[in-house]
Amino acid sequence: MAKSYYLNAENLSSLPKDVSIPSYDRNLINTSILHIGVSNFHRSHQAYYIHELIDKYKELDYGICGVDLLDSDRKIYNILKDQDGLYTLYTKETNGSHKAKVIGSIVEYFFGPENPLAVIEKMANPDIKIISLTIAEDGYHLNEITGEFDINHPEVTEDIKNPFSPKTVFGYLTQSFKLRKLRNLPGCTILSCDNIKSNGDTMKQSLFNYVSKTEPDLLDWISKNTSFPNTMVDRITPITNSKDIQTLKEDFFIDDQLPVVCESFSQWVIEDKFIHDKPAWDKVGVQYTDNIGPFENLKLRLLNASHSILGILGTLHGYKTVYEAANDEDFMFFLKTFLDNEVTPTLTDSDKESIENYKNNLVSRFQNPHINDQLFRICQQSSAKIPLFILPTVKHQLQNEKNVKEAAFIIAAWAKYNDGLDDNDMPYDIIDTMSGRLIRTAALSIQNPLKFIEIKSIFDDLSENETFTSYYLEAFTQLREHKVKECIQNWNAN
Repeated sequence: MAKSYYLNAENLSSLPKDVSIPSYDRNLINTSILHIGVSNFHRSHQAYYIHELIDKYKELDYGICGVDLLDSDRKIYNILKDQDGLYTLYTKETNGSHKAKVIGSIVEYFFGPENPLAVIEKMANPDIKIISLTIAEDGYHLNEITGEFDINHPEVTEDIKNPFSPKTVFGYLTQSFKLRKLRNLPGCTILSCDNIKSNGDTMKQSLFNYVSKTEPDLLDWISKNTSFPNTMVDRITPITNSKDIQTLKEDFFIDDQLPVVCESFSQWVIEDKFIHDKPAWDKVGVQYTDNIGPFENLKLRLLNASHSILGILGTLHGYKTVYEAANDEDFMFFLKTFLDNEVTPTLTDSDKESIENYKNNLVSRFQNPHINDQLFRICQQSSAKIPLFILPTVKHQLQNEKNVKEAAFIIAAWAKYNDGLDDNDMPYDIIDTMSGRLIRTAALSIQNPLKFIEIKSIFDDLSENETFTSYYLEAFTQLREHKVKECIQNWNAN
């Protein structure tokens, strides 16, 4: 094998011609964006768009300062510091065409646990116009029952006791805004890029709840000097594995410790609510809108719901990847029936053509054989995903006295999923903040089938709806007596 080059600034010019590298001088970039949570998704999505704007239009004022706040992020922090903030975006097309692009938009990097005061100072710097976030659902510390910010969460309580050594994003934001106010500095835009409904509104409400308990005198300043646009983000980004790292070495001669693998499709829609002038991201495909609702509902109720469904059904059957589940004709017939008959009627704010195009595009994306998206990743934190991706469809359909047959089967399958054993008697891990309760309640459901949907924090009063429970009990009984594949075939036939 030919020599591979360790990825850093010094070796960029030595990479092969078929590798796209930054065409700009990274030393001239100004950092006006501070991003919290330098995840694979951030690197495949927001950092990619910003790289494209700098690379194609030489807009040098929108570089990224990456920040990680969790001890578990030390590995990626060390790798990116070692690689001068550079990483490879490894894009895989359905037709087998693979591309390698080195992304250079992350030009500074801080690690909160190492020096929290330095992070607070950087966040308070007036050059920072946007603080963006990918902190996942659990980073918002929402109460599992009320859905509101949990002021009694242990990490929040710890931040209140130790305000200058915070653990949560709310602690960091509060201290940085306090400095901006004391120094008579301007505010900034808080841009959530997490896959939750009304992410900007959710972030705003949570922050205001935190500040009202800790620094109430700061509330008026934040109200006047910050904004929280809602966003919709979309790009399938699986976990990077050792095979991807090795293939980059063999095919592109890049020795990258943690590249990012993704599909070619990407979408980013942002509400036009910026404190300062908004970046010209629309030049590179970002959509600005005054109404995020239609985009958000399409994504959450179609794509994210489909992912969760394939994850649950596929795992029960013994599949490991989305690709396998998406190429199972029985599973896909079931999924298409659910999307057509139960989800589509809820999408009243989108036109028929947009909905059908989105659904057709989903199938081709899921069936990309080169995106090795693991079902265990899809199924993580399902207790936060099911209420967001699937239950709004159930609620709408019941209110309008419409079909919920497929949705009831999905929930019954999720109950069985929490047994932790597939139809080949192979165990799998259930990774969820509510795993203890889910596993215990699923076991109790063997004797009392409605027990699982009596979890109020997830299902509210759904167990009291006779229409839903009749379908749920039918599916639950079948799934307890037969394998999921056989149940799906029977369900599809009826």
